[in-house]
Amino acid sequence: MSPSPTVVLTSPSTEMSEYDDNHVMSFGAAFSKPWFVPRSAMRGRVYKPSRSRGGVVERAPLGLRRLEALLLGARVGSVAIADPDRLGSVVGPETKVIGVSAKDPQGMGYVSLTYSSIMGFGPAINRLEFERLMGKVSELRARYGLKVVMGGPGVWQVRRAEGEGRRFPIDFFFEGPAEANGADAIGKIITGGAVPKVVQGIPAEAEEVPRIMGPTLYGSVEVSRGCGRGCAFCSPTMQRRWSRPVGEIIADVEVNLKAGVPDVLLVTEDILGYGASGPDFTPNAGAVGALFGALRGCGGVKTLQATHANLASVKADPRLAEAVAADLLEKAVYLHRGRRVASTEVGIETGSPRLFRRHMAGKCRPFSPDDWQDIVLSSLGFLEDREWVGVGTVIVGMPDETEDDTRQTQRLIDGIVAAGLRTMIIPILFVPLGSCSLKDGAAASFDRLTDGQIGVFTSAWEQNIRQWGAEFFRTPPYNSFISRKAVKHGSWILQRLKYSRSERWRSAITGTAIRELAKVA
Repeated sequence: MSPSPTVVLTSPSTEMSEYDDNHVMSFGAAFSKPWFVPRSAMRGRVYKPSRSRGGVVERAPLGLRRLEALLLGARVGSVAIADPDRLGSVVGPETKVIGVSAKDPQGMGYVSLTYSSIMGFGPAINRLEFERLMGKVSELRARYGLKVVMGGPGVWQVRRAEGEGRRFPIDFFFEGPAEANGADAIGKIITGGAVPKVVQGIPAEAEEVPRIMGPTLYGSVEVSRGCGRGCAFCSPTMQRRWSRPVGEIIADVEVNLKAGVPDVLLVTEDILGYGASGPDFTPNAGAVGALFGALRGCGGVKTLQATHANLASVKADPRLAEAVAADLLEKAVYLHRGRRVASTEVGIETGSPRLFRRHMAGKCRPFSPDDWQDIVLSSLGFLEDREWVGVGTVIVGMPDETEDDTRQTQRLIDGIVAAGLRTMIIPILFVPLGSCSLKDGAAASFDRLTDGQIGVFTSAWEQNIRQWGAEFFRTPPYNSFISRKAVKHGSWILQRLKYSRSERWRSAITGTAIRELAKVA
């Protein structure tokens, strides 16, 4: 019997799934789980396990693949990435470290806090799965005397929970990027060297990012890191931005292709900002063109997506946006009413010039905050004319938000609807993320929302379901007759027995959504 790996890496089940190749559906893990739905049903139909051999996954989250490459390059010992439900079959007597990465371990992220509150069935699924995983980690830690290290974007959530008296079986936290000093820290932990309880990652340069050594979920490859636009409510925007060389990106794509993964998901804060430099964030058409030209040269790519795009970048260089739209559309994943469409997350955030100027002035560069509503409407419309549809977040309850600010945001949503745009609008409560400059601000609460702020939620979800509800019921696992009827009648029963008797804000938001769902289910 071969020895167990020196280091075993893992993540909660909700982060180790491809959601039937639909990464947008992963946001469903931010919702709370109804008590009457068994975990086996969720695991079998929603966040299905990544395929594994002996508990070692075939495809893994990009962050864990990056850490795996770092550790193997540093020769700290053997490394494996394990299915969280089969962790015990991978960890063994020779294992010295379990590394756990999590994005939203306590359900304190924007989407989790917002939508688990609306559903009202308790903690977000993300939190339930993290705590389930940590129960297994605790058992293995006690059995083998190994050390547990936690990293990933959600470290701040667990540290905040520990500050409030909760305890987790975690020996060390690693905050920030791991490329510069992560392997050294884990090497010392393995050999019993002195390491502080909280290790701060050192900002990495693009050249320090290693190539992946195994396939990733969704075919994810890192294109650029950081944003630099300085939005006070966001973490990536506070990081210095850089872009990886085209050759390094393509090398990662080739690793996925050789492993039988024909998909490419370009991980970036702004695909049109690739290679850009300078204070005005003017797009670098040459750099973006070179990237997509190299991607076109990769044989075997079937799908191509980008995680984020900035609407000001679209306005700044519409010709470049048109070219990128054509490439994304050619290998798009989604359909809307029978037509293929590309889709990317865009940040709308607010319609208020005042809030924009105060908290996110860099987001609209090279334009003015006073131009933001026009930028949003014209850029979304320009993209949709080329079958590239935005998924736009809107933050509700920003610090010092006034009724006039809310009216401005509602006016922008009304403009999107009036223009017949297919934009999916995702309203979220303001949350003081632990790594943003507003981390000491007060979190928004539904109980304190005004009628106007509740109206932002209802109008957004009316738009979303009218535009995308029918497509939802054409997507596995929701496309069967039984699933459609279960959602339609189950939601109606919930509204009658639970939500209609609940708080005013919850009754209004769920009532709108369930009424619109009934029309398309």
